[in-house]
Amino acid sequence: MSRELTWWNDETINLIKENFVAVSVPTWVCRADSPEGKFLRAAGIDKHWVTSSGYMHCISASGKFLGGRPCEEVLAEFLKLPAAERTPGAVDVPDLSPSETIIPSPPEGGLVLRVHGRFLAAGDDGKLRRAEISDFPLMPDDRQVSRTWRLFMQPNTEYMWLTRAEWRALVPENATKGLRIAVDSAVAERMARFHLTPQRATTSEGGIVSRRAVKSAQVALVVDNVSPQIIEMKLEGHVHWGSDYDESKATSPNGPLAQGFETTLDGRLVYDRAKGAFTQFDIVAPGEVWGRWGDANGKSMYVERPGRSPFGFAFELTTDTSPTDRIPPGGNGRYVAEGTGYFTATQE
Repeated sequence: MSRELTWWNDETINLIKENFVAVSVPTWVCRADSPEGKFLRAAGIDKHWVTSSGYMHCISASGKFLGGRPCEEVLAEFLKLPAAERTPGAVDVPDLSPSETIIPSPPEGGLVLRVHGRFLAAGDDGKLRRAEISDFPLMPDDRQVSRTWRLFMQPNTEYMWLTRAEWRALVPENATKGLRIAVDSAVAERMARFHLTPQRATTSEGGIVSRRAVKSAQVALVVDNVSPQIIEMKLEGHVHWGSDYDESKATSPNGPLAQGFETTLDGRLVYDRAKGAFTQFDIVAPGEVWGRWGDANGKSMYVERPGRSPFGFAFELTTDTSPTDRIPPGGNGRYVAEGTGYFTATQE
């Protein structure tokens, strides 16, 4: 781990929350010929990048470079700026028209699921529990490193999108108890390739799983209860992508087995007939991951564990009352761009 990350601690995080506006801007947005791109370039943000090693810059909205990582010295530099550059409204940021917006919004009339992913471990009683630093044998006995990686033990959050046609297809016209409905393969593959990916969910070092790597992505609904008011359904499924598990090769560090992930899916969906909308859409995926957690340099990461290691995901329906509920899948608009296969099952 880079030494740059050792300053990520509770004190720094609280400092950022109280005094800074934290942003992560995709490179392609900075370079875009759009009002957003022009604003970012005018502020000099296109010249100050955040990297996986923790490198970052602090700038004012007017484009003044204030220093490196958030700290008291940066705040002091900010206070030296003229009041006109520090007060609200100092920089005019007009609202964008729909045609000017390049970061995509959720599909009109669609459904947004909040996705949580986190490291798990097996307790002495065999039951799953939250993972701790001591569960990772590659983690060095270093207080600063442990303190930093403790943050990675927390759940990560991102979002999954369904189009209106996709979620409407989940509602049976003539619902009867016991009716089984196969979920569209495009939706099942989307979950496998874009969302049930432990490395991407926690370290951001992994990418989109290729369609060829998906060995199984099957999801079905079973009607559990029907009334004039609601339709309740159970969700069942199975996902497996990546390598086949081989215990002799699932070693660390730098073992020869490519990464793989396998999980069952178990969920509960409730559709309100009067509202014409889902009021509950809960799914849990208590899976296991194995093989190499290679970083950008191809070396094992501290969170790699030998054998099969527990890793869990949970999906829930958003309320769409928070701006964060509109963040694109993967935190990057290009995650759902044409060519990635996000809304189709035909792309590689």
